[in-house]
Amino acid sequence: MSAAIEYWFDFVSPYAYLASQSIETLAAKYGRTVDWKPMLLGAVFKNTGSMPLTMRPPVMAEYFKHDFQRSARFANLPFVMPDPFPINTQNTARVCLWMKQAAPHLVGAFVRQVTLAYFSGPAAINEPQWLAAQVQALGLDGAAAAAACEDTVRKDELKAACEQAVAQGVFGAPWIVVDGEAFWGNDRLPQVELWLANGGF
Repeated sequence: MSAAIEYWFDFVSPYAYLASQSIETLAAKYGRTVDWKPMLLGAVFKNTGSMPLTMRPPVMAEYFKHDFQRSARFANLPFVMPDPFPINTQNTARVCLWMKQAAPHLVGAFVRQVTLAYFSGPAAINEPQWLAAQVQALGLDGAAAAAACEDTVRKDELKAACEQAVAQGVFGAPWIVVDGEAFWGNDRLPQVELWLANGGF
């Protein structure tokens, strides 16, 4: 079987929200799976000196806010700009890492469910009890998921994931790696598909 597609993302990224809704379907079309890799954009930005798109100079920030809405319409997905934005998502990422071990076949459903809730919100996606309810809805142990938020194993795992992202040159989300080739952004999905179809271009 061909190598899994690495999908680096932060639950707070609007463009990762959009790509998350379709990346698994796209991968399956070409006999691939998705290796969901939650990380924290804050850690990446600290390394690169960058910042959230909505915190850039006003002319850029307003463009991106408009583009979030337009890109969501293009993808036939709802979009409501969260308030506040951005937020910390360390608990959300830790629960995702817990799910990768507890129920790997449901990670994609979890990511889609949580990001959809956040960007059609409001939704307290970093709150342990909210996360527990989402996990419970997928038929898993919500209490165990909530406990993952304070689990030192998951904390260390997330820290290592952020360090790995930085080491691999990740500077934004979604960051999609196919056979060693990196693509940044939801708008690169057509290129990702062409690469999958042809083994490169």
